[in-house]
Amino acid sequence: MRIGKTATALLLAGGLIGALSACSSGGDRADGTPGGGAAHGGTDSTAGVALTSTITAPAAFDSGKGWEIKADWLPEGQPFPFAVSAKSGTVAHLDKTEQGYVLSVREAASGKLLSTGKPWQAPKLTEEQSADHTSALAVPRISLITGGGREFFAVWARGEKRKDELHDFRQAVSAAFYPADATGKDLAPAGAGDVEAPDGEFDNQLSVFPGAGGLLVRSSSDNFLVSPDGKVTDNGDAKVRIGGQSVDGDYHMAFPGRDGLVTNNKHEGTGEGGFGVDGGWDSAQAIPPGVEAVVEFEPVSNSVERVPNGHVVGAVGDLLIAGWGKGKKESSAVTVSEEISAVHDLATGRVRATAPCETASTSYAAGVPQVTEREDVPAAVSPDGRYLVKGGNVFDLRTGRGTCTDKGEGAKEITLSSVGDDGIAYGLAGEEAPRTPVSVSAATGAAEPLSEKTITPTAMAKGAGVFITHAGQDTVRMIVLGLRH
Repeated sequence: MRIGKTATALLLAGGLIGALSACSSGGDRADGTPGGGAAHGGTDSTAGVALTSTITAPAAFDSGKGWEIKADWLPEGQPFPFAVSAKSGTVAHLDKTEQGYVLSVREAASGKLLSTGKPWQAPKLTEEQSADHTSALAVPRISLITGGGREFFAVWARGEKRKDELHDFRQAVSAAFYPADATGKDLAPAGAGDVEAPDGEFDNQLSVFPGAGGLLVRSSSDNFLVSPDGKVTDNGDAKVRIGGQSVDGDYHMAFPGRDGLVTNNKHEGTGEGGFGVDGGWDSAQAIPPGVEAVVEFEPVSNSVERVPNGHVVGAVGDLLIAGWGKGKKESSAVTVSEEISAVHDLATGRVRATAPCETASTSYAAGVPQVTEREDVPAAVSPDGRYLVKGGNVFDLRTGRGTCTDKGEGAKEITLSSVGDDGIAYGLAGEEAPRTPVSVSAATGAAEPLSEKTITPTAMAKGAGVFITHAGQDTVRMIVLGLRH
């Protein structure tokens, strides 16, 4: 996590700033239902989501077949809140109404409205969140929770709350969990909980980690888990053992797994030290081919220290992405001479795929993500679960082979955001405008530039791609386009 990025800093795509407006998306219709098609579609389950925008999409998508949501309510600079469930083939998104935020879940391929939640009240914005030109997150986010037999969409937001007028406001992260496969209107969440800052305010290390066990709200001194039933537990005493030793967890990288906390060993700032699961396996039991169980470095001259190898750089669903060192460190401030990346099964540590290069670490800081920075673009999996992308790497979890797009001196850095069942990944090359749209083949690792007008999908769903874009207009839109057959 970059501390300078925001004083109370998470990931995803999009961007915009300012205080929340009181208007609902698209305004109110004559029948009193909110605009934007987010809630109460009436007898027509696709009412209000007709595709009216035209974008240049990659050839695999039909630009005339789809649906869209526009977010008139979204403050400039804030990310569009949405999430995709491959298992249920759905897309969830938020709308802001006078009564609160409404979660709508739609069939990805058709836009058919499957469920709406009861209006949810987010915490009151802090002064920093309400200010203009701030990187503080001022709108709720949606995270997919994959643990157990049922998936959930977790709607969460940071702000401040108080018990009543006789108590002071305290900073808090509030979350509500909705089953991804639910149907119906005005559904209550399956669970909801608040994590209040023990000292009234969170420090500037605040992160929110989605995982199989729920949402982990973590700072440098606090560690709380909110499970899908709404139960909030203090996870500060979780004991992760690596190499038989209890370790201090990494507040930059920790996940609520199904069986306990998953975290790195915060070993003296070296970036090494192994990783493990509370009460379960550790990295010494999950060594990829071609690397050793330990790495060496020289903390001081003429002194060599051996530490466990491996460090987690991100996670998605039931998978971890880890970096593994090859060679020897010359000092604690120098990176390992070579590194490979591996995708691991979260439950067992089993290696699913490897790539002969480094994978960018993900930031889970609870602030506005910057899509121009690799660490703010999360890992993504194809709808059928075969392919995974992170940074510039594509992993084939069936063959176990990973490919790296960072090739050659002077080549533009590629950041991939989505991948389809056909093994074609999409993203952007370059760190400054104009960035070049690209597609990358998982089979060959070859990157192909696309037309400069092409909009690449932010996410992939079953039979469709999800595009977060202004589409040449003032208002941010979520456009969902069907795949060509």
